[in-house]
Amino acid sequence: MARAEGARRIRGLVRASSIGVGEPDWSGFWPGVQARILRDAPRPVPVRDAWWLPLWRPFWGHPRLSLGGALAAGLLVVLSLGTVPEPDEPGSVIVQDVSTPDPGKSVMVYSIAGQPGTVIWLLDSADDS
Repeated sequence: MARAEGARRIRGLVRASSIGVGEPDWSGFWPGVQARILRDAPRPVPVRDAWWLPLWRPFWGHPRLSLGGALAAGLLVVLSLGTVPEPDEPGSVIVQDVSTPDPGKSVMVYSIAGQPGTVIWLLDSADDS
């Protein structure tokens, strides 16, 4: 019981001796911030044109040239993506003959360009079961 009474007394002394925290003084803060903003004002950065702008400027006032250039570019893209390999390129298959006199048989004869030899497949289309 004496310990509890001692603890209460110490708590009361601590509360009585504590110093209250006052409000901060902001009166000098904002003028300093404003002075720094004015002192360190951002300098204007020169704006450079894009690299493609000088190439486009001759077409600005000419809608026909602009449309024609866009169509030509689109045609160039289509033609470059739509190339078909020639049969003489290595790796392409050249079919030489697919006919046979027997209607129940199929023949497939092909060769691979750039490689020696010919492959002949004889297929029986009649059902043996």
